[in-house]
Amino acid sequence: MVRVLIVHHSLNTVGGAERLCLNVIEALKGAGHKVVLASLEKPDWDKVRRAFGRGVRVESRYVLPFRLRMFGIYQRPLTGLVAQAVRGEADMVVNTHGDLMPCHADLTYMHYPVMALGLEAGSKYVSSPFWRLYFTPYEVGQKLMLKLFLRKSVIATNSTFSAEAIRKFIGASAVVVYPPVDVETFHSERDKDPKLVLTVGRYSPEKRYELVPRIAKRCRGLRFVVAGSLTPRGEAYLRRLRAEAKSLGVDNVEFLADLPLGELRSLYGEASVYLHLMVNEHFGISVVEAMASGCVPVVHRSGGTWKDILAEGRYGFGYGSIRECAETLERVSREDVEKLRDEVRRRAWDFSEDRFKSKFLNVFDRVASLKEA
Repeated sequence: MVRVLIVHHSLNTVGGAERLCLNVIEALKGAGHKVVLASLEKPDWDKVRRAFGRGVRVESRYVLPFRLRMFGIYQRPLTGLVAQAVRGEADMVVNTHGDLMPCHADLTYMHYPVMALGLEAGSKYVSSPFWRLYFTPYEVGQKLMLKLFLRKSVIATNSTFSAEAIRKFIGASAVVVYPPVDVETFHSERDKDPKLVLTVGRYSPEKRYELVPRIAKRCRGLRFVVAGSLTPRGEAYLRRLRAEAKSLGVDNVEFLADLPLGELRSLYGEASVYLHLMVNEHFGISVVEAMASGCVPVVHRSGGTWKDILAEGRYGFGYGSIRECAETLERVSREDVEKLRDEVRRRAWDFSEDRFKSKFLNVFDRVASLKEA
């Protein structure tokens, strides 16, 4: 048995990174290891259970008994201070949050290098002077911690696209461990509506949902649905999207917000095509969810979505422009794609939670062996 300290800023945001952390905890507990979680705020285990459909509780150490809603990225280093205070009680330290913390970790799952976000086209930290000013001190701090705390850590990441960014911006190699996707929940064999095109994600400008009305105007015979999760900052963006559709005079687009899981699963099951618009997406969990339900994916020809999930066109279609996207959607709606649909469903299982746990434990065991040597 190995005593493992997991460092994660907060489980209470219950997003993709938190699903990954939960799967790491389950994998390590299942392998007989003792797990302690270090976080900034007290874990809301009931909220985690409601979000992911299952519960797990481990001993936790935290700073705040409540959530502090301001200066989010600047709270993260405090998590590392908690971890540093208790790391002497652990044999291994695993950072699943991804950003660098002021704490030495034996294994770091880096979702994407923070240093790259300040240079990434389309990022708010590039396009907005305010956000650039807000982000710069954090970026400087991350570069400092890179020298102090990452030298002896093994790095894992979510795609070959992210691994290339880590090599470029950090000068380190990373092993690819695809993130866990709840494939079983979204698997569907339902008959499809060949005219329904679905897009799912958070309402945020980098997702490029403003392109949907423009694409829909070129594809009048198709019906487009965007089902997004909504944050307070996303409300203004959603209003702009609806106004854009109205100004273009398109009535074949619907923007939905915060659907219950059952309704979202029903949409996945009904839709024939899944449209993904983000450029240089690091991975793309919603794409895999859609594939599990039998949706044929049409994605921008960039990032981990195109390279890792679709294998550069083997399991779906890519596009580079709005015109090419519209033409591809029209073609897919007319063609017999049932054979591809079956291949897409099978491909989704390559990213299942069980696959993730197996690969993660292999990496963890290698790191533990190197530490003992």
